[in-house]
Amino acid sequence: MGEIDLKSDPEEARSQLKYIKWNAFIPGRVLHQSIICPKEIEFDMENIFSNIKLLKLITKWRVHLIILVALAIALSILFSSPWFIKPMYKSSAVLYPSNLIPYSSETPTELMLQLFRSDDIQDSLIEKFDLASHYDIDKNDKYCHTRLIREFESNIDIRKTEYESVVIEILDSDPKIACNMVKEMVKLFNKKARSLQREKSKEVLKIATDQLNNKLVQIDTLQKKLNEIWVNYGILDSKVQTKELTKQYYKLFSNTGKNANSANNAMENLKTKGGDFILLNDMFDAATSAYAKLKEEYENALRDATKELTYTNYISSPVPSDKKTYPIRWLIVVVTGLATFTLALLIIILIENFRKKEKVSNTTSA
Repeated sequence: MGEIDLKSDPEEARSQLKYIKWNAFIPGRVLHQSIICPKEIEFDMENIFSNIKLLKLITKWRVHLIILVALAIALSILFSSPWFIKPMYKSSAVLYPSNLIPYSSETPTELMLQLFRSDDIQDSLIEKFDLASHYDIDKNDKYCHTRLIREFESNIDIRKTEYESVVIEILDSDPKIACNMVKEMVKLFNKKARSLQREKSKEVLKIATDQLNNKLVQIDTLQKKLNEIWVNYGILDSKVQTKELTKQYYKLFSNTGKNANSANNAMENLKTKGGDFILLNDMFDAATSAYAKLKEEYENALRDATKELTYTNYISSPVPSDKKTYPIRWLIVVVTGLATFTLALLIIILIENFRKKEKVSNTTSA
C-alpha cells in the first residue's frame, strides 16, 4: 500500500495500486489524518476545498449575515402582519347538479359552471354585499367597475372536479361574509336556473294553451252544427235511427199506410242530413279525443311552469372558517430569510473577489 500526497499524480497511483492512501495538505495546516479507500472511488478535492473556503467565508462574515437575516425575518414578520396584509379566510362548498336539462351537448355540470359564472349572479352578489365598499373601492372612480370585477374574480374560484361535481371557493377578510357569499351564490344559481326553466316551460305552455283553445273552438262549432241537425231534422244517431225507421216504415205500409207521411219525412231527413250527421259526429269524436290529449299536455306544461325545484345538491356545505388561508406567515418568513442569506452571501463573495483582485493588483504594481 503506497502513500501519496496531493502533489503526486492520483491517476497514476490508482492504475498501480488497488488501495491508495491520501495525506491532505492544506496551506498553513497539515492534516495528518490518512484516508484509505478503494481506488474506484474518486474524490473531488477541489469541491471539498471550495466548501471549506465557503464555510470560512461564512464564519468570517457571520455577524453581518446574522444581522441581515435577523433584520429580514423581523421585517417579514412585520409586513406580513394584519397591519399591512389583511388576513383572508376561505369558505367553500361542493355541489352536484340536479334537475338541469342541458341545452345542447354540454353536461349538467358544465351548464352549472356557465350559470355560476353569469353576470346576473355576479352583479347580484356585488349589490347584496356592497362589495365596492367592502373592498375599499371608490365608487366615484372612473374605473370603479373594472377594479371591482377584478377584485371580485380574484377572490372567487369556481371549478369542476374529476367527479363531475362543482367546487365554489370564496376568499374574504371576514369569514362570515365569505360563508354567506357562498350560500347566496347557490341561492342565486337556483333562482337563475328556475327562471330559465320557467321561460322554457312558459313557451311550451303558451303553445299548449293556444292549441287547447283552438281545439275547444272547433268542438264548439261542431257541437252547434250537430245541435242544428238534432233540432231541425230530429237526427240523434243516424245509424240506429235508420235501422229502426226502416223497420217502422215497412210495418206502417203493411198496415193500410197509416202515418206513412211521418215515416216518409223521417226517411227524407235521414237521406238529406244523415251523411252530414255521421261526418260531423266523427269529427266531433276525433276533436274531443284530441282535446283530452292536449289538455294533458297543457297540465304538464302548467306544472313545469309553476313548480318550485332546486337545482343543486350539497355534498359539502359552507361554514365560517376559524383559520386564515392567506397570508401564510411562516412560509413568508422562511423564504425571506433564505433569500436574504443567499443574496447577502453572493454580495460577500463579490466583495471578497474584488478585494483579492485589488490586493493582487497592488502587489504586482509594488
